[in-house]
Amino acid sequence: MLARVSLIGERLKSDEMARHGSMMAAFVFLGGLFSYLYQLVMGRMLSAAEYGTLFSLTSLFMIFMVFSQTIQTSIAKFTSTFKVENRPGRIKYLWKTAFMQTLLFGLALFVILVLLSPLISSFLNIDNNWHCVIVFSSFLLAFAIPANCGVLQGQQRFFSLGVSTLLLSLLRLSLGALLVYLGFGLYGGLLGVPLAVFVVFFVTLFFLRGLARGSNEKVEVGGLFSYAGLTLLAIGCFTILTNMDVVLAKHYLDSENAGNYSSIAVLGRIALIAPMGIAMAMFPKTSALFQIGRSYRPILLKAMLFTILIAGAVVVVYWLFPDFVVNALFGDKYPMATDHILKYGAAMFLFAISFLLMNLLLSLNKTKVAYCLLGTALFQLGLIVLFHSNIAQLVNIMLISAALCLVFMFPFYLKVSRAELGGGIHGRKE
Repeated sequence: MLARVSLIGERLKSDEMARHGSMMAAFVFLGGLFSYLYQLVMGRMLSAAEYGTLFSLTSLFMIFMVFSQTIQTSIAKFTSTFKVENRPGRIKYLWKTAFMQTLLFGLALFVILVLLSPLISSFLNIDNNWHCVIVFSSFLLAFAIPANCGVLQGQQRFFSLGVSTLLLSLLRLSLGALLVYLGFGLYGGLLGVPLAVFVVFFVTLFFLRGLARGSNEKVEVGGLFSYAGLTLLAIGCFTILTNMDVVLAKHYLDSENAGNYSSIAVLGRIALIAPMGIAMAMFPKTSALFQIGRSYRPILLKAMLFTILIAGAVVVVYWLFPDFVVNALFGDKYPMATDHILKYGAAMFLFAISFLLMNLLLSLNKTKVAYCLLGTALFQLGLIVLFHSNIAQLVNIMLISAALCLVFMFPFYLKVSRAELGGGIHGRKE
């Protein structure tokens, strides 16, 4: 047995995708774990109504942060290209430009959302506008962080990237729980978000200190805006597919049912979050292979296998031990969660596979995948608007949407797969 474990360890060390994928999967899993602990701790420390408010606002925060994910993906894409070309000066110029623009964007978005806070509070049935303002203050620096992380990802500096990802979740948990414990209640739980963003902003700057001291080479990045535009649409629609249900549950359901639905989503999303690091590690590798005209298939197959194993393991646990999981994490506070976590977890399993395929296609410049994600997101929102009377309906809609997303996305993968086998994909951009 020890010999077999040693052999597996040696293979992981020699296989770059396995090594980097395992590293990022571990960091993202731990980051996801601390994010879930944040939700679980808040669920225990706050009332059901306060928890519903907190989870709906943090889910809304995640939807707005689609811009940050687009920034990171776009910067990682072009950084990986410049890395292959051995042009560090171009990486620095790209980073500096993106860094300043994201700071300005964050400031503008913060001002707009503060002005809209009364309307947002009314829609979410929140009686205090300051709860929204606290969360929205995170946007002042939140979009500069992915500009930094995009460079780290594109350079395949996965340890620094992983530490930044982990630290954001850890600080949000520790600071939020401490402030609630000190008597600040819901305000304290929400304050953990902007405080964590502030600290991680400076940590990522520290990781890029060598780049900041390097030479600068101005470059016109052809296709950046068109790539970023469709990437924004793709990631935005995926974020809506996996987050908007909680926001709409807070709008349509009463406070108690909204709190129960939040607990189901917290548990179910583990199947999506746990393998996300695999896609993050795969992205710059398949992008670089595309750039130099080499096959991406071995990298994809390994990434797909790891994703299925990790997400599948979560779903199996929910299938075998639903009562134990819910009672261990929430106690008897959210009794409805037990009946629905398996189905919701299965939906997130399918979304995890779609997330991997989306990252592959974006790394190959196949940004038109955004249109199938848009269609699925509109379909999901339409179903929720029509059918939202209880938790079961919302969970069923999530499962249907996840299956449909994968069905719509698969033809895009078949197209690029056949093109690669025919030798026609490399070097071609859309």
